[in-house]
Amino acid sequence: MKRILVSALLCTSLLAAAQAQTTHTVKLVDTQLQDVLNVLEDMDIYIHRFDVSQFLDATYNVEVYVEEYKNNQKTGKVHHFDLGKNIRSLDEIPEEHRKGFRKEYQIPAGKKEWNNIKEISIYIRKEERTDTTAAIRISSPNVGIQGFPFTLYPADGKKFISYHTRPFAARAVKTADEMKIPLLLYGSAWAEPGTTFFRFCGENEIDPEMKAEILTHIPHHYVIGLQLKKE
Repeated sequence: MKRILVSALLCTSLLAAAQAQTTHTVKLVDTQLQDVLNVLEDMDIYIHRFDVSQFLDATYNVEVYVEEYKNNQKTGKVHHFDLGKNIRSLDEIPEEHRKGFRKEYQIPAGKKEWNNIKEISIYIRKEERTDTTAAIRISSPNVGIQGFPFTLYPADGKKFISYHTRPFAARAVKTADEMKIPLLLYGSAWAEPGTTFFRFCGENEIDPEMKAEILTHIPHHYVIGLQLKKE
C-alpha cells in the first residue's frame, strides 16, 4: 500500500512538473517587403525608387543620366533618358484632348498645370541570355518606362561577373537653373588579391563627392543620376 501511495505521489509530481514547463511555438508570419527584395537581388534584379517632389517648386526639364567609370575614372560614355517636364500645362495639349487630360489628372477649374513627375524608379536586371549585359529601366508613373542595355565586365577579367547597387547619400542641393544629382551606383565586385574570393563590401551609401573607399576597389561601375534644367 505504501509503495502504491509513493508511486501515486511521484506520478502526480511529474505531471505537475510537465504542466509547469514552458512551451514554444513557431508561427507563420506574413512575408515582408525586405524578403521580396532579398529574393530579387539574388536573381540580379534591383529596384530603387526616388521622391523628386521637392523640385515641383519650379518647372524643370528632367533627365536621368548614366555615366560609365573604369577604375574610378570616367570613360566618357553617357546615356540620357529624357523624361520631359516635371510640371506640364494644358496649353501644350491639343484643344480637343484637354478635357480628357483635365479629368485624368484632376486639374481644378481655372487651373492649367499639373505635377507630372513626382517619383522616379530605377530597375536594373542582368540579362539571362548573356551575363555581359544589364538592362537599366527608368520609370515614372505619368511618363512611362524607358530602357537601355549596358555592358558588364568580368571581375576577374575572365568569366566571373557580379554587379550590385549602392544608393548615394541624400544631400540638400542648392537651387540653380541646372542641377546634377547622383542617385545610384551599379558596380562590379572585385577579386581579393591572392585569393579566389570576390567582394562587394564597404560603405552602404556613396557620398556625392565620390570619395567613398569602396570606389577605390570597384573595377567598373555606372553612376545613375538626375539632371534638371529650369525651363
